[in-house]
Amino acid sequence: MLEKDLIEGRHEQTRDAAELAVSADPVTLEQVDGRRVVLRGEFMPALSIYWDNQILNHVPGFAIIVPLKLAGTDKVVLVDRGLLPASGDRAHLAAVPVPPGTVEVHGRAYFPPRRTMELASGADQGQVWQNVTPAKFAQAYRLQLHEFILREAGPAPAGLMRMADNAGLPGGVSAGMPGAAAETGMTAAKHRGYAFQWYSLAALTLLLFLLFTFMTYDDAARDA
Repeated sequence: MLEKDLIEGRHEQTRDAAELAVSADPVTLEQVDGRRVVLRGEFMPALSIYWDNQILNHVPGFAIIVPLKLAGTDKVVLVDRGLLPASGDRAHLAAVPVPPGTVEVHGRAYFPPRRTMELASGADQGQVWQNVTPAKFAQAYRLQLHEFILREAGPAPAGLMRMADNAGLPGGVSAGMPGAAAETGMTAAKHRGYAFQWYSLAALTLLLFLLFTFMTYDDAARDA
């Protein structure tokens, strides 16, 4: 929960900061995490990834991740373009077109979780991945990536779902997807509330156990 406090404090500082134009220069977590960012470059649709097991507004599906090569540099940023709702046929996922040529992309930056769980080693093959991080993507495709992912703002492309940018930090999802805690209300304060409830229930259970145990023992002693 202390880590959540730090993240929430950082987001408070970056939420209303001026939009930051990112190019080849390195940026730190403190500079961009949860901040509005603008990128200029060309999408690389051939390297698109379907990020499995993501949820938006209680709808499961795939987050569509498309790398964007920044103009005038070899640096690349992963762009989360929205959620493709899951259908019954996972073997044939709908293609999501991207605008051609040089484009300007606006959104919120976030850093994906450092620790992730995978069902099997080497499961992330082809276009469907269980976990997506810039470091993992850079290793797979030998690209130079910034360490953050940009969750694109604005109207969603046809067939995709996207959360309004003013819904929270770092603009994007309702649940399940990285960075969702702030938007869903799963803050450090709420976690503390849950912890208090569970500890209270545990204490009550222990009290009732002791109470009924000794009452039973006293009744048995009197009967003897």
